[in-house]
Amino acid sequence: MRRSRYGYSGYRGRRTAHELLKLIALVLAVLVVLAVGALVLGQDYFVFTDNGLRVDLPFFRKTDPGTSELGDVSVVVRPREPDAQEQGEQSTSASQAEEDALAAVQLPVSAVVDGTAAQRLEAAGANGLVLEMKDREGHLAWRTGQTLAVQSSVPMGTEAVNEALRAWNQGEVYTAARVYCFRDNTLPYQRNDVALRASYGNWRDELGLRWLNPDSQEARNYLAGLCGELAQLGFDEIVLVCASFPCRGNLEAISSGGSFAGGGYEEGMAAFLSQVKEALAPYGTALSLETDREGLGSERSGLTGAVLEPNVERLWLVEDGQEPALAELLAGLGLSRPEQRLVAVVPALEGNSDGHRAVLEGPAS
Repeated sequence: MRRSRYGYSGYRGRRTAHELLKLIALVLAVLVVLAVGALVLGQDYFVFTDNGLRVDLPFFRKTDPGTSELGDVSVVVRPREPDAQEQGEQSTSASQAEEDALAAVQLPVSAVVDGTAAQRLEAAGANGLVLEMKDREGHLAWRTGQTLAVQSSVPMGTEAVNEALRAWNQGEVYTAARVYCFRDNTLPYQRNDVALRASYGNWRDELGLRWLNPDSQEARNYLAGLCGELAQLGFDEIVLVCASFPCRGNLEAISSGGSFAGGGYEEGMAAFLSQVKEALAPYGTALSLETDREGLGSERSGLTGAVLEPNVERLWLVEDGQEPALAELLAGLGLSRPEQRLVAVVPALEGNSDGHRAVLEGPAS
């Protein structure tokens, strides 16, 4: 056999079966490589639809006139319109989000202990209960662990009352504790060092009652401690009464120093309310004030709008029919949500009302 220059024959005779099989295998391998390459490089052009695989090549795509193929693509996501059932659920949620109007009635603590509170509230058409836990004499309706009260023999309730309050406050009725603060006719008699003083002894207000000194840090600690205990017992709201410097009586006779001497009434009340609010915070208990037109917004009382706005949830005021209306009075102090923050103290729960109402046994002053 004649060989070529490089040793390979130029003969092109009939191929054998073995050579044909090798050729077929080579062709199949090349096709597989091309197919894989097409899938990798052209995957952006394969679109799977409900009707099968579709090839979407760039030159087959339709473009809007005046739109560059290289321009930005904006995608607009339109919210799905809710169906009738969902619209009803959203409406219900919105109405529930609005705060229900409070219609509260004050009852004696004994009503909780003897189990008649729920029946009496239902008869009155009330959805909230107010319990006076510290009266203006300084007497406590529950048993406290505050050292100042224990050492001074302040009259107080029993542990059975505490247990009854815990059980009641686990229920569904919104319950507020009414607490007289600095007006306290008992502790100042026992502890002159925490009392408002005059040249003749303990200072007395227009009702002849003694007051704790709002400048006394020990007095503030005592009151904040009492409020913290009530929050721990499960009350939803603490309503402070006489939580201010006094505005009535012979104020010139007061001989105590501190904020009275420096004129820092606002600073003093801001510090006190902030301290009480901090004591309630772990329990989620709201802090509110019961006051009157004379005390509200007065620099002498220390209850200015700047003090109340960050510290107080609601204001409980006697509905007296005077002008301006109570909600307008709160708005004039710069308080947000004046209508929602107002609880009108009324003689009785009569008729329907969109606002908060409460029937209390005793006056704020």
